[in-house]
Amino acid sequence: FTPTFLPLTYPSDQVTECSLDIMVVKTDVCAFAETKVYPGHGIRFIRKDGQVLVFASSKSRAMYNDRKKPGKLVWTQTWRRLNKKGKTTVSTKRRTRRAHKVVRAVGAMTADEILRRRATRPTATAKTQKIKDIRERRRQDRAARRAAKRNRGAARQSGGAARNIASRGR
Repeated sequence: FTPTFLPLTYPSDQVTECSLDIMVVKTDVCAFAETKVYPGHGIRFIRKDGQVLVFASSKSRAMYNDRKKPGKLVWTQTWRRLNKKGKTTVSTKRRTRRAHKVVRAVGAMTADEILRRRATRPTATAKTQKIKDIRERRRQDRAARRAAKRNRGAARQSGGAARNIASRGR
């Protein structure tokens, strides 16, 4: 008996371009170092409670048995994740959704009445104009006080200078 190898044929409707190019390999993750463990590699350890642990190497298994913390060992993926090493991802700013304001009736006031009262309220420009007027008035008051103070100071100086000259006998 001589074996004959027939070419694999697929129905044309099931074959896609990608299905033949990509080979999927089932990998496990090391229970200690969090590295990939490919088929045929690593050590399987079954705990008393029945949980299956897969270790990438005897080093990982020994560290696990010694109860070492993977986050403190620089060569583990856990340490790299905790210390933000590798994986440079560009963070995009998330847009926050703004809540839409809904006008509802409050107590005895209806929604229409609330909207009408809001419309009659002074606008932002009127408020800013009031504030500007108050500030301008304060500025003018301050300037008037300074001018009065200067006038008093000048009068004192001129009177004091005349007295000093008179006392010297000139």
